[in-house]
Amino acid sequence: MATESITFKQVKDNINKKELAPIYLLLGEEPYFIDILAKEFEEKIIDDSAKDFNFNVIYGKDANANLLIPFLRQYPLMSNRRLVILKEAQMIDKREWEKMDVYFSQPQSSTCFVICYKNKTFPSVKMKNLMVKNGAVVFESKKLYENKVGTWISSYIKESGYTFDERIVNVLVDRLGTDLQKIANEISKMQLNLKETKHISLDDVYNYIGISKDYNVFELQKYLACKDVLKCNEIIDYFSKNTKENPIQMVVSVLFSFFAKTLVASQTQPRTSQAVAQALHTTPYMVRDYMTAINNYSMPKLFEIVALFEEYDLKTKGMDVSPLSNDGELLKELIFKILH
Repeated sequence: MATESITFKQVKDNINKKELAPIYLLLGEEPYFIDILAKEFEEKIIDDSAKDFNFNVIYGKDANANLLIPFLRQYPLMSNRRLVILKEAQMIDKREWEKMDVYFSQPQSSTCFVICYKNKTFPSVKMKNLMVKNGAVVFESKKLYENKVGTWISSYIKESGYTFDERIVNVLVDRLGTDLQKIANEISKMQLNLKETKHISLDDVYNYIGISKDYNVFELQKYLACKDVLKCNEIIDYFSKNTKENPIQMVVSVLFSFFAKTLVASQTQPRTSQAVAQALHTTPYMVRDYMTAINNYSMPKLFEIVALFEEYDLKTKGMDVSPLSNDGELLKELIFKILH
C-alpha cells in the first residue's frame, strides 16, 4: 500500500472500508482537509466502547519519540486495532523525528498512526521516505487558489444536501477569501438558521453573514455594468462611511476581476451567453452582468479601466498618492473615472 501520495477521497475510502495503512502522513498548508480527515479517523475507526483502551490523541507540543513509541507499540484490547492521532505534529523538533526511525522501520501492524503535519514540507526527508518504504501513505493538503474555491463551495453545499443561488458563490469567495474553515463555518451557520428549507438564497447570505443587501460590492458591480451613475454614487458614498466593512483593497480586487473578465468576454466569438460562460469558466446564469457591461463599454474603454485598477491598486498601498487622501476619496475617484 506504499505510495508517495494519496487523494482526499482515497483516504476517506480507506477509512470507510477500514482498509488502513499503518501510517498516514497528512501534510500541507491547507489545515481544513487535514482536520476533516483527522475527525473522520477519530469517529469511524475505533468503536466508542473500545476507545478508552485503543485510541490516543497526542499534541505535538507535548510529544517526543520516547512518549510516542510506547503508545504506538501497544497492542489493542478488545479490538483488532489501535488508533493514535498526532495533532499539530509540526511543533515537534526535527531531532525527535530522527529518533523515530526505530518505529518507522517496523511500524506496528495493529496500530494506525495518523500524523497531522500542518506545513508545506516534512522536516526530515529521510524519515518520510522511511515511512513510505514501510507502508505509509502521504496525503498532501494543498491550498486552493481563489479560482478553485468557488468550485469547492458548490461541491460542499451540494454534498450537504442543499441547493443554492449560484450568485452566492462569488459573494462568499470575495467576502471570506480562501479560508475554507471560515467558509464552511459560515455555510453551516446559514444552514442552521434556515431550518425548514434546503435552499440557500442570496438574501440568506446577506442576512446571516452580515453583508448589506443594498450596499455591497456586487450591487456596485451590477450598477457599474449598466452605468447607473446615481446608484454607483449612492453605494460609494456608503462605502466611504463604512470603510471597515468595505475595505478598498477588497472592493478594488472584486471590481478588477469583473472588468478583466468583461474584457475577455468582449473578445469572445460568438458573443453569446453560452460562449462567454465557457470562456469565463462559469454558468450562463452568471454572465448577465458581463453581457450588460460589454454593451456599455467599448473595448478601448475596458483596457483603460483595467489600467486604472493597476494604478489604484498601487495608490491603496500608499504609492503616488497625497498623504491627505483617504480610502473613501480614492474609491470615489476610481468610480468616477470608470463611469466618465
